[in-house]
Amino acid sequence: MQGTPSKIEDFTNWLTRLGYADTTIKSYTRLLENFFNYLQGEPPSQQKIEAFNNHLHQTKISRQYISAHINVINRYSEFLELTTKEKLTVGKILVEKEITTERTIFTQLEIGSLFCSADGHGPSDLFDRAMLSLYYGCGLRSKEGINLVPQEVDFNKGLLYVKPSKNYSSRYVPMSQGVVADIKDYINYARSIINPNSKYLLVGRHQPKVNGHYLNTRLKRLQRTAGITKKASLHSLRHSIATHLLQQGMELEYIGNFLGHKRLDSTQVYVRINEELMYNKH
Repeated sequence: MQGTPSKIEDFTNWLTRLGYADTTIKSYTRLLENFFNYLQGEPPSQQKIEAFNNHLHQTKISRQYISAHINVINRYSEFLELTTKEKLTVGKILVEKEITTERTIFTQLEIGSLFCSADGHGPSDLFDRAMLSLYYGCGLRSKEGINLVPQEVDFNKGLLYVKPSKNYSSRYVPMSQGVVADIKDYINYARSIINPNSKYLLVGRHQPKVNGHYLNTRLKRLQRTAGITKKASLHSLRHSIATHLLQQGMELEYIGNFLGHKRLDSTQVYVRINEELMYNKH
């Protein structure tokens, strides 16, 4: 039957003989497996391909990633026709224009550039490094960082306590040595200069409690200094650390706990994001 595991393995071997790179072959194989997982054992057909295309359009994935699935199905059809004389009619599958805003993911090199953009020793630089460490290094949501107070940072244990809120439960977030150093420097040498009378950790000169607009403005300033033109927001730092942890091999369950997700399917979106990044790269 078309699309059995042996056929997919034959397709992979065919790509290898054609000289495709290993990373490209792995990407193509995953995309084809997504299609056959959708079929749930039913044979592929023009009608099923169209239904799969419609299904992809209902999910939060980029149109480029949808096109990647259709291209691989076309390539699989070509493989069948050339090697087994079977034919899988794909026809013309239309991919709609992009209508949603995609998540922006900074590369690890770009994250390093953002930190380098705040490499000075003045209060503003120390604030920016603390901000990056909280939202990238600890993967916090916007309001979680805004509502933090210094007492919730345990430098001895390397843990940061995130209070429960209306929609999220409390959790302890581990801090790396770099994060500990950045937050400690900010508290010791900047916070009391910027605004000594506030109870909150992140403070502005005229704001006892910062807001998301203020933090996004500072992030955009760091981007300009680093020469990063991506359209991003504070939440992009949280998406970036989740994607980077996945790329480094961390299990989804641990990433979910780190981010404070109640459901694993909230974390699984980063598997798709990582596959998109790999496909776009290769």
